[in-house]
Amino acid sequence: MASVVVTGSSKGIGRAIAERLTADGWAVVGLDREAGSGAGCADVVVGDTAVRDSHRQAAERARALAPLRGWVNNAGITRRLPLHALDEELARAVVEVNGLGYLWGCAEAVSSFVDQASAGAIVNISSIHGRASFPGLAVYEFTKGGVDALTRGVAVTYGPYGIRANAVAPGGVRTPALEASLAAAPDSAAAEQALATGPPLRRIAEPADIAATVAFLLSDDASYLTGQSIGVDGGWSAAFGQPQPDAELDQRYGRG
Repeated sequence: MASVVVTGSSKGIGRAIAERLTADGWAVVGLDREAGSGAGCADVVVGDTAVRDSHRQAAERARALAPLRGWVNNAGITRRLPLHALDEELARAVVEVNGLGYLWGCAEAVSSFVDQASAGAIVNISSIHGRASFPGLAVYEFTKGGVDALTRGVAVTYGPYGIRANAVAPGGVRTPALEASLAAAPDSAAAEQALATGPPLRRIAEPADIAATVAFLLSDDASYLTGQSIGVDGGWSAAFGQPQPDAELDQRYGRG
């Protein structure tokens, strides 16, 4: 058995990842702000991912269970922050959690792998916003672009020692945070439709879709895959504008 740390493990994508990895035979240690968030985890460290010591504790707990072989940086926050009226406190919070939190996680993972003289795999949850922009999300996009760069840096520096790093870049995912955002929209139905019809696959992702990709990237089946940011976004980032479906094909497939 091997151990893996998953940050932000209590709900949404993080919970789905923890549950999937546990089912795959990993000893999962969660790192989360909330006590009692142990679904799918063998152990949970309650702490703030913006604080480096929280990651140290998670690494220690994981290594007490089994050799550490995987790390998933998932915890993140999204805030719409216009640059012309920037709230410095909120901007710092986004950068600390989405930026420094991932840096601390990668550093602790790599330090553990090196201490063990072992191979290992890191998966960073990035975003479609790391490669494309939407109004008002520059701060969030700044951090997600940094996550992709951090992923490449780890892959290049530590690849010779069997340490891999990849990122997963989702689009819209049906998490509690997304559901709350949709509920708060002036027209919830229209907001949900926009998310569902934006990607060519014409649906909002489920957390399990992201978890399945993470599980693959941590596995030996991905042993020659490193330094990549993989878009799990239904093809959204591949599209130019918002292509309309073919009416004849819609009819043939009963989608009219």
